[in-house]
Amino acid sequence: MGISDKWLFKRARAEPEPIPTGRITSTGNGIYKRSTLSPYRSRTSDVLETLRLIPEEVRALDFLKRVTPDVSMALWNFVRLANQGHEMNFEDANGKRIEAVEKQWREFASRVNQVSNAGLDGLIDILHQSAYMREAQAVEVEVNSERTDIIDVHAITPQTITWELEERNGREVWIPYQQQLGKKVSLEPGKANFFWVPTDPDIDDPRGNLVMASVLQSIDFQMQIMQDLQAVLHRQGWPRNDISIDLERMVASMPASIKSGGEKKRQEWLNDRIAEIRTAMDNLNPDSDYLHTDDITINMNQGANAARSLDVRAVTELVDTQTLSGAKQMAIFMNRNQGVTESWGTVQFRIFCSGIASIQRGSKRLIEEVARLWLRVNGIQAVPKFSHNLIDWESEEQRMTVRLLEQEFHAIAQLMGWQTGDDAAGAVLGKE
Repeated sequence: MGISDKWLFKRARAEPEPIPTGRITSTGNGIYKRSTLSPYRSRTSDVLETLRLIPEEVRALDFLKRVTPDVSMALWNFVRLANQGHEMNFEDANGKRIEAVEKQWREFASRVNQVSNAGLDGLIDILHQSAYMREAQAVEVEVNSERTDIIDVHAITPQTITWELEERNGREVWIPYQQQLGKKVSLEPGKANFFWVPTDPDIDDPRGNLVMASVLQSIDFQMQIMQDLQAVLHRQGWPRNDISIDLERMVASMPASIKSGGEKKRQEWLNDRIAEIRTAMDNLNPDSDYLHTDDITINMNQGANAARSLDVRAVTELVDTQTLSGAKQMAIFMNRNQGVTESWGTVQFRIFCSGIASIQRGSKRLIEEVARLWLRVNGIQAVPKFSHNLIDWESEEQRMTVRLLEQEFHAIAQLMGWQTGDDAAGAVLGKE
């Protein structure tokens, strides 16, 4: 028996690591366990002030996704496009599909994620949102005490996980922990069925990177600009009248008793007269005509300051560029598609789909880990293969153009004698 044969023999005879049972993690949605959830959501009048009072990035993003149109739209686009359905296949050692196991899996997938009754599809949406807004995807698989079935699969808030560098089997490895009511709970393999995939991690760092963090500065700037624009538009955008009062004529019409009553009486009379004019103008209806004496002049051309203006479009385009970059969005997905042609829009769609695919690889890894554990507790020998359905980013015109080019290629190949007519027809029509 050779060295490799001995190694294989020892590996085959090694005892598998026992599967932890029960649930170790907590939800991570608060320090204490919540027993009641209200259907009502609070709101705030000053969104910018509230945002600036939130010191932590993830909490700030969680706030913005509820109150800011751009962040809400970015998350909507990502989550909806990232989950176009999926396929889960199970194969034996020879690569042959095992349909009976797939039927059992579909029944299991329909009952996981019980908190939302959305099944595996809902859990995948939560994982994608976590990768986009919370820097990682994490789940714990809860196995029953007999180790014969999986009770549920729980999504975990990544910000509740801390990492410590410890020694295991002569190696230094990062061990995940979670604080629960003052107690530090280990989630390492053998103690919890905990699986973790970070988003764009740094070197030698198990944590992920918050890809949406850069949008905080641009949204802060955007809201500040909106407030400033509101003040400017209110000042310059509404037509106003320039009303002048001829003081000499007013003084000439002043009663003799007021004129001889001293400076104080004369000033009080003038103030009262001006106040009467102001009140009369403020109470005019939009369709009312102006009726006044000859000591008042109304100029309807100068009061609105028509010569002064602000190029709002240039300012908003500057802010939009920063917002789109921070939200990792293309212009066509955020209703900023002025001047975007169909061809360029398709290119943007393809670039965006490539970014989504990188996040989908994380959820694919997690679901396959869950499937392997599910196979193990059910005593089934199989290989799980999970795949997301592709996003259809091509237009029908593009697909037809490609098909016509393929047909031209095979027609030329037949004319040149490189291909027989039957082979060309089979390639074009998809027949043998």
